[in-house]
Amino acid sequence: MNVPQLIDDASCPLDANQPGIDRIKALVARLRPDSPDDITAAENNIREEITRLKEHQEEAAVLKQDLQTLLSLPHQTAFYAETCIRSALGFWFELAKRIGQRLLPAPPDDGQLTDIMHQIFSQDLDHQWIVAVSDTTWLGLASALGLHEFDQDNAAVLNVIEAVRALSYRIAGTALDRELLLAEPMLEYFDSPFLAQNATLVPILERARMGGAHPTDEEFREIDVLLDQCIKVLDRARRKAGENGISVRLTYLLARLHQLIARQRELLEFIVAEDRVAHSIRLMKSLSAALKTGHLIKGFMGESVSLISRNITDHASHHGENYIAEDRAAWWAMARSAAGGGAIIGVMAMLKIQLSMLHLPPVTEGLAYGLNYSIGFVLIHMLGFTVATKQPAMTASSIAATLVDARPRELERLGDLAQNVVRTQFVAVLGNIGLALPVAFLIAYGWTALFGSSLISPEKALHLLEEMNPLSSGALFFAAIAGVGLFLSGLVSGYFDNQARYHQLASRMRVTPALKWLKPAQVNKFSLYLDAHYGAIIGNLFFGMYLGMMSVMGKLTGLPVDIRHVSFSSANIGTALAMLDISQFTSLFLWAVAGVIGIALVNLLVSFSLALYVAMKSRSLGLSDIVELGRLLLRRFLNHPAGFFAPPDKSSKP
Repeated sequence: MNVPQLIDDASCPLDANQPGIDRIKALVARLRPDSPDDITAAENNIREEITRLKEHQEEAAVLKQDLQTLLSLPHQTAFYAETCIRSALGFWFELAKRIGQRLLPAPPDDGQLTDIMHQIFSQDLDHQWIVAVSDTTWLGLASALGLHEFDQDNAAVLNVIEAVRALSYRIAGTALDRELLLAEPMLEYFDSPFLAQNATLVPILERARMGGAHPTDEEFREIDVLLDQCIKVLDRARRKAGENGISVRLTYLLARLHQLIARQRELLEFIVAEDRVAHSIRLMKSLSAALKTGHLIKGFMGESVSLISRNITDHASHHGENYIAEDRAAWWAMARSAAGGGAIIGVMAMLKIQLSMLHLPPVTEGLAYGLNYSIGFVLIHMLGFTVATKQPAMTASSIAATLVDARPRELERLGDLAQNVVRTQFVAVLGNIGLALPVAFLIAYGWTALFGSSLISPEKALHLLEEMNPLSSGALFFAAIAGVGLFLSGLVSGYFDNQARYHQLASRMRVTPALKWLKPAQVNKFSLYLDAHYGAIIGNLFFGMYLGMMSVMGKLTGLPVDIRHVSFSSANIGTALAMLDISQFTSLFLWAVAGVIGIALVNLLVSFSLALYVAMKSRSLGLSDIVELGRLLLRRFLNHPAGFFAPPDKSSKP
């Protein structure tokens, strides 16, 4: 079947050097305000131009012809169907393409409407004032130019129809990707709305391409229902991803399909509209914003990472619920758990001192420190004990998750959660310090009796106290570096928990040949344990290696880089006290205690702030939500400060 030529090839494509383009650029220059956010100036410029064009009808007629010729350029499907739409290349190829375009832009193609529009709207922020100016003002300018209607045979409308056809096929093709079918298996067992919209829309568009009637409003509503079903499928896939995990590719596919469907609806609304000029204004605003922001790397990265960040912080929040004591029994249980962690940290501090006395090469020493920390943290986790500073990265996600559900009238419930978090953090820190210090003291004190020599020299003991002085050392800055590691370890835990869900780790472990030597019941028990604790184990290994390598980074680079962790710092105080006479440590002891308090606050504040920021950004929450919560907590603290530290009463909420 021969398809008729829709756009007359005799129509002369505009060249960037032709007078028509120059006249349009001059028109935009007259409309453009000095500042892109000065909307009043833009409105005034447009009104002045309207008045001027009414007085110069011949110039208005020439500009009208220039615009019609521009919009009638043949083969402009890409401008309508691809501007700001993610390509089918995938996340990494798309990112590489955008970076390459930013570093070494392609030469403009004067036959493509996209490149011509970039030349006309040459300022990076042109879209801001274009979008902000009212539709009424733009309609006034269109009227002054004589652009009263888009008839059915208008070449610009036919270009849009071709774009809709291309978008329909792309929606159907993208929805057949195996990654999406795995996320939403029902698409293979029932009629897919993605395929149905294409099957319904293509005959309608073919009718228009053959010179028949354009899509009607009734036909548009039928297509819109199918597109709405597509959106529901994508939302269901997102929700399932929260439980089953998500990949970068699936995130990219979901975002691409949302963009394709949104653009499809925009173009269809324009085609079926009775007043196409009014709809063309809205389409112009949307496409101009897409034109000026579609190449940006920051926005692309932010959108792509958002869903994965949400899943990571959601998994972190599930762990965070275990770190929040809501009643007196849970509060005391946390105290005992943290005390157990403190006892192991006291032993880890002793081992770190012994490793430092080997005087290993810097990298080897860092790896040795890291293994000591990592094995210790994993052991603490596997025994059910707690490291206090690991809590903020988890509990921040729980607070952000609750913020999504809380209404203003439910802010008290959110305040209860936040107060429980603070109180649990307090007892966990006390539990760690409460046993890390005495265990380290007993080890150092008993070392002499067992081996006949001191664990460390008096000079080393004095140095341990001096490096915790918050005024004369970089203890607080180094505590902030440790806080960043605590935050990152929370993300690592969430990421690998997401991977465990997405790759069905438990199911794979049950059938792996490597475990055939175990009984089926043992394999099942091991697979369930690893599935539940995979992220936490990897996160602890990461944090241990982070502390170990950061502690020697200063030696490698010459930079003032080190780490201070509250539990290890308190253990160092215990070690120093066992090695010194009272006269030797009296002047340094109080400053060291002040340093431990400061280190604890910085560890917790940095890790909690970073984790809360990421959790809020992943849920599109604003600062106002946290400010309101902060005010509530401040009022509670002023009225009842003990409620933030003491165990909750058995019979009442905090």
